[in-house]
Amino acid sequence: MRKHSKQRELILNYLRSANSHPTAEQIYADLKTENPALSLSTVYRNLNLLTEYGVIRKLSIGENGDRYEAVTKEHNHYFCSRCNRVTDVYTALLNHSALAEAIGDGCTVDQHHLYLYGICGDCRKKQ
Repeated sequence: MRKHSKQRELILNYLRSANSHPTAEQIYADLKTENPALSLSTVYRNLNLLTEYGVIRKLSIGENGDRYEAVTKEHNHYFCSRCNRVTDVYTALLNHSALAEAIGDGCTVDQHHLYLYGICGDCRKKQ
């Protein structure tokens, strides 16, 4: 990775403590009050670098912008189409060997990214 950057460390620490899968704009808004010199372009640049180096994951899950997370362990995501909340989904049903078997033809699966879409329980209760 490139040389140490105070802003990059700030963004990474923010993501490590976040459970909300924030957008770049949310990260910027939350960090800007404590770090007035921070710019939105700096946030984007560092998110791209952290993603490129595999330190964080970028989730491209719809029209509401990319989301980011520091959890790099293999897992899937559920996206609520009403409140836009993203939830981590860990399940043994969708492991690499099971997916390769479902595809057939002797293939292997090295990685996968599955996005599930629907309406979460909280939003369904509000209906």
